[in-house]
Amino acid sequence: MTIKDVAALAGVSVATVSRVLSNADYPVSKELRSKVEQAAKELSFAYTSAPRSSKAYHDKEIAVVIPNISNPFYMQTINGISTVCYEKGYQMLLCNSMQDVEREEQILQDLYSRRVTGVIVSSISEDPRLLAKYTEKGMTFIQLDQNYEGSGVYSINYDSRLGARIAVRHLIENGHKRIAFISTPLTRWTRREIYKGYLEQLKKTDIEYDEKLVFIADTDGMGNLSKDETRTGAAMARKLVESKCNATAILCVNDMVAFGAIHALNEMGVAVPDDISVVGFDDIPLAESFVPALTTVHFPAYETGRIAAIMLIDYLANGKQSNTPLKMNMEPRLVERRSVRNLCR
Repeated sequence: MTIKDVAALAGVSVATVSRVLSNADYPVSKELRSKVEQAAKELSFAYTSAPRSSKAYHDKEIAVVIPNISNPFYMQTINGISTVCYEKGYQMLLCNSMQDVEREEQILQDLYSRRVTGVIVSSISEDPRLLAKYTEKGMTFIQLDQNYEGSGVYSINYDSRLGARIAVRHLIENGHKRIAFISTPLTRWTRREIYKGYLEQLKKTDIEYDEKLVFIADTDGMGNLSKDETRTGAAMARKLVESKCNATAILCVNDMVAFGAIHALNEMGVAVPDDISVVGFDDIPLAESFVPALTTVHFPAYETGRIAAIMLIDYLANGKQSNTPLKMNMEPRLVERRSVRNLCR
C-alpha cells in the first residue's frame, strides 16, 4: 500500500496524510487525524518521519517491486529473496505495481520517502530515467527482466531469446512446422525477446514465417483482459482455432498463458497434445501437476531471487558487490513433460 492509497481511503490529500502520520507541527482536527490513522491501520501502512540520513530506520530493510503478484513465477522469486532476508536479518517490503507504470512510479516515490535505499524491481517502465532519477538520490536497484542502462542499476536477466529458440527447436525435432505463437502484449523486454527467439529459430531451420500463426494480445483492444494472463491465453487460443490456421503446435509466452490456452482448447474440443502441442515458459510449480503436464522452458526463479537479495544486501552493507558481476544472465533449459506430441512416429 502507498500513501496515496491511504489518502484515497481517508478522503484527504496526500499532503494531509504525510502531516498526520509524521506528527508534523501542523493544525489538524481530531476527527481528521482519526480518519487518517484509521485508514493507515486498515491498509497496514507504516510511515516514518526520520531524516534520510538516519540509519536506524532503513539499514535492515529492502523493498521488492513486482508487476503481478498473482503470477507464481514472481512468487518463487519473492521466496528466494525472503529466504536471504531472513538469513541476514533484513525486513522485506513487498510492493505490487499491478502492471501500471504510474503506480510503479508512485511506489518508488513512497519507498524513497520511507528512506528505503535498496530495491529489487521488475520494472514495467521502458524509460531508464525512472530508476536513474532515484539512483541519483542515493537508492540502489537490482533490476530483474529489463534491459536498460542506468547508473547504479544492476541487473539479473533471463536469456529468454535462447529459451524460445530451444523450445521451437524441440517442436521442430518432434515434426512440427506450423508453430503458432501466443502472447500477452509485447510491452515488456522479456516478451519481445521470446518473440525474437521464436522468429530466429524458424528462420534458422528454413521454416517460412507466417503472420497467421502469431496471436499477440492488443494492449488497447484487450483492455483489462491483457493484464490477466490466463484469460488472455484463452482468448488468443480461441482466435487461433477460429482462424483455421492449421497450427500443430503453440509456443506460449509464459506458463500462465499456456494454462489459459489449454483450457480454452479443451472447451473447444481440441485435445492437447493429440490435436495440438503446447509449450510454456517459466516452469512454475503448477506446470508439473497440470493436465497434461506442461512441457516448458525452465528459469531458476527461486535462485534468481536469492542472488538478487545477496547482491543488494552485499552492496548496502559493503558499498560493493562481493564477487558478483554488474549484469548476470540466467541460462534456460527445456523441461519435457506431456504436452508435446511427436509427429515423427
